Amino acid sequence: MKLTRKLILSVIPLLFLWYSSVLAAWIDHFEVKLSPESAEVWEPLDLIIEAVDKNNAIVTDYNGTILIFSESDPETELPTILDENTYVFSDTDQWKITFENAVKFKAAWTQDMHIYDLNDDTVLWVAEVQITQKEVEENIDIDILSPENWLTIWENKINISWTTKKNHTIKIIINGTTEVSTTSNDSWLYEKALESLIDWENTIKTQVLNADEEVVWESEEIKIQVESNLPQLKNIKLTPSEVDPESGFEIEIIANKWLVEVSVVIDDVLTKLEETEEWIYKANIFSPKKAWSYKIDTVLKDELWHETKELWSSNLVVNESEHNAADIEKETETPVVINEEDPEIIDIKISGLKLTKLKSKSVLTWDQVSWAENYAVYKKLTSWELEFVENVVEPRFEIEITWDEIQYEYFAVKVVTKTASWELVFSDPSEITKIQTWPEILILFILSLFIGWFIFMTKRKA
Repeated sequence: MKLTRKLILSVIPLLFLWYSSVLAAWIDHFEVKLSPESAEVWEPLDLIIEAVDKNNAIVTDYNGTILIFSESDPETELPTILDENTYVFSDTDQWKITFENAVKFKAAWTQDMHIYDLNDDTVLWVAEVQITQKEVEENIDIDILSPENWLTIWENKINISWTTKKNHTIKIIINGTTEVSTTSNDSWLYEKALESLIDWENTIKTQVLNADEEVVWESEEIKIQVESNLPQLKNIKLTPSEVDPESGFEIEIIANKWLVEVSVVIDDVLTKLEETEEWIYKANIFSPKKAWSYKIDTVLKDELWHETKELWSSNLVVNESEHNAADIEKETETPVVINEEDPEIIDIKISGLKLTKLKSKSVLTWDQVSWAENYAVYKKLTSWELEFVENVVEPRFEIEITWDEIQYEYFAVKVVTKTASWELVFSDPSEITKIQTWPEILILFILSLFIGWFIFMTKRKA
């Protein structure tokens, strides 16, 4: 009995030493890492914790409870998964836990993070990280490239172009209320198209924002004057927009109401439109004879003679003629109808006679006669006789407007063709058309001189 007691008493110290050695080999401390190793205040950090033995080998069956806190900064933001600053290791953690973007320090300092085993406060580790104050961007200059201060523009939109530090958010404030944003590029430029400016005075100011959307610099305020009383082209429509050569189409323009002149230029030919109802101006036009995509320029004038020119405001597509060679041959074989009373006259009349007045010339056009050899153009003399001017192959005759002399004002056109025996025959003349051949402004000038001279002589006699 005494031997057994002595044996037990001798074994107990050995068991204690064995248990202590096993415990030491099981968990010694924690390896703790904060990543990155240095950061700014409020910058999120990763927290990585490993349970290791004396040899720094990971303990593969640790499932204890740990306590996590910062002694240097009690207000540190910790992982939200913690329960009263504690976390229980599980088999799924593989004895290594990573809290991503979970720790944020609120103050600049050498901050620490303490990790303890909740049941054995000798098993612990302390990690440190250097936290610095976030850099505040200051004095970021903004240089104005365009527009200049007190610029006057004639429409409710403008492009702005300024320079500042690259890759920054720019807030543009219009009239103190409207805000739009853009970003400066790698060339330190930022550009933005501003629309819906108000008539009269507008103010524009820009602000540079940092990564936290805080204003770090502000430009000077510039003022832009908008006088949008110029005529404005709001819409242009062609019906149809694709036509055959020398075929009719309708053009409709929506602009300001009561304009004194709305005109379009297609293939160097100017045509005036009429206001059919408020805001709407229309005209029926014949397309050019050659297949092409023609640009359309518009000219708008108000009663104060403010003028707006919209170059290339639309396109007119003239397709290739659908007539094939057989159709053309059939047309050329159309018999000429000779007038029985006068064999030298054919029974055909010029139709579609149209006069277009340009600045430097007047253009007389008419419907084409497919089997016409050419067209003879005549001027009317004071005795009402017709005097031959010239032959034209196309149904078009241009008369230059000159400044130094009065040109012929009345013109007529005949169709010229050949009979079966190759004799030339003519149609009756078209209606006589009055064509402006010298500028109206010159007439008014001469008239004003005459009136002035007359008033002067009258006063002198008195």
